[in-house]
Amino acid sequence: MTAGTPHTDPSPGRSALRLLRHEFVTPEAIYGTVLITVIIAVQEEESTADVGLLVSALTAFVFWLAHVFAHTVARHGVKRGKEVPLATAVREAIFHSTGFLTGPLIPLLLLGLAPLGILDDESAYTAAEVSSLVILFVLGALALAERGRRWYACLLGGLLTSGVGLLVIALELILH
Repeated sequence: MTAGTPHTDPSPGRSALRLLRHEFVTPEAIYGTVLITVIIAVQEEESTADVGLLVSALTAFVFWLAHVFAHTVARHGVKRGKEVPLATAVREAIFHSTGFLTGPLIPLLLLGLAPLGILDDESAYTAAEVSSLVILFVLGALALAERGRRWYACLLGGLLTSGVGLLVIALELILH
């Protein structure tokens, strides 16, 4: 391997895990998953699933928009002696913030099963909330699997990740 050449793992399974984690698993996607769970839990107390779906999706979109705005303002201008045009800053902000939209997708899709008549409201809310914890579990397990850890370490990592996620969600709900 030469300097500047990225390390590539010959194992196809490991490559797929790395692609999944590094292309789709971002801090923004994890935060989006936690955030949508809090929003859905609040909506569960106040709304039917169709209203909860609409409010949750719009709230996630507004958080995404706020992140794009903040990233654009922070990035635009002159950085390290190099000018960053507005269009470049916006493009980078949109790319950087995509996780705020992808993280909530599965919970929102599950919540959307109630207005379609596939699930009742309570089941759809429960499925959406549980899916977030499953997503966090999988992400924690994948992080360790990518590093070649044994199955029980991956299981423990997944449990710890979803447990910390649940704690953060509970704290958000208590404080809001």
